[in-house]
Amino acid sequence: MGSRYVVGVDGSSPADAALAWAVRHARRDGAGLALVHVADPEQAMHDLALLDEAEAAGERLLSGAAREIRSAHPGLEVSTELLSGVPVWTIAERAGAGDTVVVGTGKTGYVSGRVLGSRSVQFALAARGDVAVVPVFDPRFREGVVAGVDRTETAAFIGARAAREAAERGMRLTLVHAVPAELAHGSRADAESPLALAADAALAVEGMLEIRSRLSARPPADALLDASRGSALLVVGPGAATPSPLGTTLHAVLLNANAPVLVVRP
Repeated sequence: MGSRYVVGVDGSSPADAALAWAVRHARRDGAGLALVHVADPEQAMHDLALLDEAEAAGERLLSGAAREIRSAHPGLEVSTELLSGVPVWTIAERAGAGDTVVVGTGKTGYVSGRVLGSRSVQFALAARGDVAVVPVFDPRFREGVVAGVDRTETAAFIGARAAREAAERGMRLTLVHAVPAELAHGSRADAESPLALAADAALAVEGMLEIRSRLSARPPADALLDASRGSALLVVGPGAATPSPLGTTLHAVLLNANAPVLVVRP
């Protein structure tokens, strides 16, 4: 089985935004599109009729969405699956390490204690592969790809992945690295700094790519959210040195996403 974009379908505006994003990227990459609806049995644990009704509604959502997509994009491979369980963990379990899970989020904003994006954090924890977190937005008015570069071990990987995304869109790439103010001068001059390593890897992917490197003395989440406001995509790594838990910066970014966020794993 090749790589797929796996997206939950539930009829909500955030889910619709995630689905539209997944369709565009599956077409771009020649990948499959897997539509999943999860009926949560706990919501109808005392009434089997309610569960049957929820599953029937899910089937209608899936078939309707698949029919519209196949009609608009005949060459796109579309599959549907109705599952039962806790939605986040069930969808993450069905997605392979080479798949990208796409999830919508109803929150757009800045770091101010907002919590309604917590589902995206759960997906980023649970999924084995990449996760795209998509707010409700109009892609026509977005420009540029931003990448968060945190440490030398992952800098080249992040730079290369972000460069591919920028090149596919024909957009510039902005690399962002947050450091304490007293370390900024040394980081600018260091050819082995995370920013330099990321830029070198990006140029190796696309030599004609316009690349901007930005050092910031602000807290990392603030720096990334500020840089990505109005951008087409923010590319970040898991953040922590181990796969789980997520780094605190990524946690804050996902809770307050103001642009599509692609969490990539080496």
